[in-house]
Amino acid sequence: MTALDMVVIAAGLFFGYRLVSNYLSPSTGDKQGPSRANAADSARQNWEQHWASPTAKVPTWFDVLGVAESADVAEIERAYRVKMSQYHPDKVAQLGEDIRQLAEAKSKEINAAYDTAMRLRRR
Repeated sequence: MTALDMVVIAAGLFFGYRLVSNYLSPSTGDKQGPSRANAADSARQNWEQHWASPTAKVPTWFDVLGVAESADVAEIERAYRVKMSQYHPDKVAQLGEDIRQLAEAKSKEINAAYDTAMRLRRR
């Protein structure tokens, strides 16, 4: 292996490392931070304008829990426990802030569905 080969390999490793580290690390500079945030916001708004349903369908309690509408109390409780074990915010806290917020929203939805189901079953 010649000295030129070693220089080319070292340069490739250096530039590859810099390229990957720029894409994987959170931005610390003032120039990149807002532009990345603005790009993410504009991408989200673009998606919502073109793909999100204008009339968002609110799922029913049995769709949220994944049971039949005629399910008995034991099935509802079992489905509730399974769903909460999947989406509990404490279980996903170490996976990141965005995932934790999604888990909190989903657990609130599951709790509301469970409350609705129990209220309907008590009548």
